[in-house]
Amino acid sequence: MKDFLTRISSRKFLTAFAVEIAAVAALFSPERASEFNDAAIRIAAIVTMALTALGYGCIEASLDNSSSGSSTDETAEESQNDAQ
Repeated sequence: MKDFLTRISSRKFLTAFAVEIAAVAALFSPERASEFNDAAIRIAAIVTMALTALGYGCIEASLDNSSSGSSTDETAEESQNDAQ
């Protein structure tokens, strides 16, 4: 649970969340000048939401991979030291 709270309070998550909220607001905001403008804003909002989610997922995966890789390296070094 603490890991979950740490993740949702990180700057990466909060930035991604703010972008998602702004995109949802743009998606559902009323009163547009024309149908073309309406369509362009909706498409941009959907693309922004998708790219933000993808970017956040990639960053988290990269960080998880690098942290697990470093712990694996430390474990391998400890095993070698114990064997000697």
